[in-house]
Amino acid sequence: MSTQFPSPATPTRTDAQALLEQLAGPGAVLRDDQWVAIEALVVGRRRALVVQRTGWGKSAVYFIAAKLLRAAGRGPTVIVSPLLALMRNQVASAARAGVRAATINSSNVTEWDEVHQRV
Repeated sequence: MSTQFPSPATPTRTDAQALLEQLAGPGAVLRDDQWVAIEALVVGRRRALVVQRTGWGKSAVYFIAAKLLRAAGRGPTVIVSPLLALMRNQVASAARAGVRAATINSSNVTEWDEVHQRV
């Protein structure tokens, strides 16, 4: 998927909503707090710490921000996750969202060099 914006520096909430619908389906609605985090990362180019309950949509924030940044010509995005099962789940979800993703963890030490090369 390639998303175009009027200017690389000005992705909008509408752009983020469109990506969310591609990720989660046409009934998905971007929450205000999700947009605040995405806007901080993409428009404000700031760091953000998102602490929310399971199921809130943190992964959607990460994937949408990564897609918007890549569409604006930015480099790779690094997401730090503490759980192996969550890493595997996020890599699979990222693929469904059209985000190229890989994991570096204790169970794939032999793949680290290949992952670094792809990044």
